[in-house]
Amino acid sequence: MLQIAICDDSNIELSHMSQIVEELKCSIIYKYNIQCDTYLSGLDLLMAVENGTNYDIIILDVVMPFMTGIEVATEIRKKNTISKIVFLTSSPDFAVDSYKVDAYYYLLKPIKKEGLIPILEKACDDIVDKQELGIIVKCKTCLTKILLHNLEYTEVIGRRLIFHLTSGEVLESLGTISQLENDLLGYKRFIKPHRSYIVNMDCIQRITDKEIITFSNSRIPISRDAYKKNKQVYIDYSFSRDRI
Repeated sequence: MLQIAICDDSNIELSHMSQIVEELKCSIIYKYNIQCDTYLSGLDLLMAVENGTNYDIIILDVVMPFMTGIEVATEIRKKNTISKIVFLTSSPDFAVDSYKVDAYYYLLKPIKKEGLIPILEKACDDIVDKQELGIIVKCKTCLTKILLHNLEYTEVIGRRLIFHLTSGEVLESLGTISQLENDLLGYKRFIKPHRSYIVNMDCIQRITDKEIITFSNSRIPISRDAYKKNKQVYIDYSFSRDRI
């Protein structure tokens, strides 16, 4: 099941968005089962997320009282780096800020179903595609499949391969960085900022000329030679819709 949240402080807009999502559900019922929740404030949405609700897609108004949609998304990203966030607003002024929280799309109001439904359907397809992709890791006592969207970054210490997951779990195996490169660098979402690290760009909060900071606040060194190349790759990836 795919879970969608709609957050808008206007009852009229909330009802309009809900109707569009209902049409989406009817049009792709043969592919996906969708559940939709609605929220009149960002605080209510954050409370649901804090209580463990994980939304695959979040349709979020930007201009709201108490907390803007950008502020709400910033808080959500501290716990959830993979939700597809679609921002809605009557002004283009927040477009740059929206991509700082890894927005999936930015739509200007008034919202028409012809514009929103294809975006939501593409988001559903992307989510399911990503959920199915993974690598098999041989740990001490078992083989474990790590789904790519759950892998934050990997590091190599000697012959030890250490896999840091978005849940905070850490798995360990034996191998070499070249094995990791073969497994991961074929996917667009991964970059190698340092000879001992491979990072999932979906989990990057900030990139500087010295380090990468993830949404879990892990700090990963970036070499001087790798900075310019990886910075441009990250920018291109952030604005791409083909992000597998």
